[in-house]
Amino acid sequence: MKNLIYFFICFILFVSCNEQPEKSENPNSESAIKPKFEPKQNTANYKTQLFLVDSLNPKAGFGYNVLVDGKIFVHQPSIPSIPGNQTFSSKEKAELVANLVMLKLKNNIMPPSVSKNELDSLQIFK
Repeated sequence: MKNLIYFFICFILFVSCNEQPEKSENPNSESAIKPKFEPKQNTANYKTQLFLVDSLNPKAGFGYNVLVDGKIFVHQPSIPSIPGNQTFSSKEKAELVANLVMLKLKNNIMPPSVSKNELDSLQIFK
């Protein structure tokens, strides 16, 4: 009797787990062609800001902000992926990395982190 009960329980579980999704009657219908997931259009307004890390000491270096729709999304006062608080030696170098981060945000690459290899390819340390 116990074996019969176990059999019915297993049978019910098997049948309930193997349900097939309903097929569309018309394969050319609009729902069959339209993808289930549509990527969201990126209509945000992106902008970069460069700043002196220490306004009283211009030799202290530069950092950058990336703004999305006028609000600070990334605040980076030091070179990313480098230990410590080393700042960018010039506005141009800070701008290169800020533009890379902004490009990643525009293309929905999250998190918009910057690797040491990317810094090397931008020649940040030369």
